[in-house]
Amino acid sequence: MGVEETLKKYSWILPLIQKADRVTRSRIMKGFRQRKINFYPKDEYKADVDNLIKCMLCPNLCRFDCGTLQCSLTESMSPAFKARIGYYLTIGKIDPTKEENKDFVDLMYKCSNEENCKIWCPFEFSVVSLLETVRDDLNDKGLMPDYCKQQIGKLNKTNTIEEYNIYETYKEKGIENKETEGNDEVFYYIGCESMKFPDVVNANIQILKKAGIKFSTNLEKKVCCGGPAFNIRDMKTAIKFANENKELIQATGAETIISDCPGCILTLTKRYENAEIKIEKKIIHITQYIKKLFDDGKLQIKNAIPDDYGKITIHDPCLIARNLNDTESIRGILNKVPDLEIVEPVYNKEYVHCCGWSGTAHWADKDLVIKEARNRINELKETQTNIFISACPLCELGLAYGIEETEKEKYKILDISELLIKLL
Repeated sequence: MGVEETLKKYSWILPLIQKADRVTRSRIMKGFRQRKINFYPKDEYKADVDNLIKCMLCPNLCRFDCGTLQCSLTESMSPAFKARIGYYLTIGKIDPTKEENKDFVDLMYKCSNEENCKIWCPFEFSVVSLLETVRDDLNDKGLMPDYCKQQIGKLNKTNTIEEYNIYETYKEKGIENKETEGNDEVFYYIGCESMKFPDVVNANIQILKKAGIKFSTNLEKKVCCGGPAFNIRDMKTAIKFANENKELIQATGAETIISDCPGCILTLTKRYENAEIKIEKKIIHITQYIKKLFDDGKLQIKNAIPDDYGKITIHDPCLIARNLNDTESIRGILNKVPDLEIVEPVYNKEYVHCCGWSGTAHWADKDLVIKEARNRINELKETQTNIFISACPLCELGLAYGIEETEKEKYKILDISELLIKLL
């Protein structure tokens, strides 16, 4: 972030400091200058204390756009409050081993990884990442919450984030599997939660076939990317999955890996690299790949848009918009469809509001994230459209919780591939 952008983010607070009396201004500046002396713990820790302190001392503009805060309507759910509690847990001011402090420990997991906080932060860091470093210390002390232990247990038992190996259900769900011969052009890396949407998976497979791509899916050998373990910060489990996935990816011979799950893309790239496991392949979300197929002339729109699908709105997945920094691929594809009316919601692209169904919040407090999903659905309804298009299985799961049972027939949540396959 450049100097000019930094000053813009700070500009709102400068008049407040200037209006303060000399003693107050001096105290503020002294607090920042002496933060290492006054605030840093002397014991060993993994938590990112430097940025936790910056966050907890900041006036916290990001709280006005934090999804979990907006659905809980309690200041304790704000990013800076979480940072402050994380700091207190790290330095021992709050003893995380005491039963009466369990709510404070749980607060470190009530985050949906949406990263709206990063958009507003003058330091441009993510409270999502800060909370993960606090979880590192909690896990080292044997304080991982039971609801997280259950997820790690499932990963180690079934190799997926479900109670059973969800990849083994491909036959009963009618999902076509293509095992590798070692010379693929593309490895279509299907996410655990994507397996709950067989129509989406099969639509993606048909799109690749129509474009003449040699690809594999490898559902007989497929395992979770390990993203949930990275979120929880069980690094032993996370690295085990990273090594298994690296081996499978290399066995396909493919130079391009595409996934329908943004969380898988984030894990296979940034999270693996942070764990010093590098996969020397091009790893991209499937919407980015499909857009390139259109741009290269390998895909063309042939059919007219059905009347029921002529007006849609877009829900940008947080992980695509803010983590993968891509808000154009989904629009680049949809803009190629003749006579399709796209009505953008007020909060879109990098400012999108979350469905709630990522990170660890939906394990820590399911009711909380259902409220977040309803908030987002209400924003999408404001567009006066009945078709909500996204490109993430977690979003499609989360948004579905946000629609009342009496309105299930009125509103449809579709993956972009489900719309595309009607048109090719």
